[in-house]
Amino acid sequence: MLDHRLQTFLTLCETGNYTKTAEILNMTQPAVSQHIRYLENHYQVVLVSGKGKHFALTEEGKALREYAKTLSANSERIMFLLHRIKDQTKPMNFGATLTIGEYMMPPIITRLLQEEPEISVSMYVENTDILLHMLWEGKIDFALLEGHFNHSQFEYKVISQERFVGVCSPQNPIASRNNDIRELLDQTLILREPGSGSRDILEQALYNQNLSTDDFRHTIEVGNLNVIKDLCHHNMGISFLYWEAVKREISHGYLQTIPMPDFEITHPFSFVYLKNSPDRSSIEYWFNKIMSLRLG
Repeated sequence: MLDHRLQTFLTLCETGNYTKTAEILNMTQPAVSQHIRYLENHYQVVLVSGKGKHFALTEEGKALREYAKTLSANSERIMFLLHRIKDQTKPMNFGATLTIGEYMMPPIITRLLQEEPEISVSMYVENTDILLHMLWEGKIDFALLEGHFNHSQFEYKVISQERFVGVCSPQNPIASRNNDIRELLDQTLILREPGSGSRDILEQALYNQNLSTDDFRHTIEVGNLNVIKDLCHHNMGISFLYWEAVKREISHGYLQTIPMPDFEITHPFSFVYLKNSPDRSSIEYWFNKIMSLRLG
């Protein structure tokens, strides 16, 4: 269990308010202040500068926040890990972003269950932001991500470098010519929801060209890849997706890649887990297993 004074500190970091922290933890406000002073005396550093509504974390406070977040997440996992040892189980409990979860992992899980039919598999398919939150809460052992994440907060290994391509209907005139990204701004852009990895990658690539999704004539947000592909097929707009998610439709002529010689994007699929995890060897076992089954 995380020390209750560190928990008070983390709650204060989240709320940014002593009164709200006291309410959430069912404490008095002086008790919250006392916990912070205890930590400052214990570590012999100043964690909080300023008072009342105008306080801010010092550099030492920011560092402790990151350390305490990792401790909190790992402490949540200890009970699950102990019960795994007791029950002699080795479940595969993880999260994956949409492209990875729907297109990369199904054949891997199939091969795994053929090898070990008694194994327990739990896969949560969510966007990058939600999966990172699940890691911090100790709800999953690792996450397979296609989007950006803070490399300083997590351990990670690269699974592969993946192409990220523009797609449209074969009937769209842009399918038969080379295009500059700015020549596509009069198209309707079909996007994933905020927080998704593929949207994050596109927004960063556009930013590097001094553009944003707002520069397109019209945008539509859709959280389902099959719906996005269907809309593109019927020439209702264009989208940007990982090759892994559209290679079948492109090979069958259902979709067409948009030729853009000066807008070629690759991005890693990453295996991400908490730093200083108490079961690091088990987590890295799953990375090696996924890699061997993917190549098998």
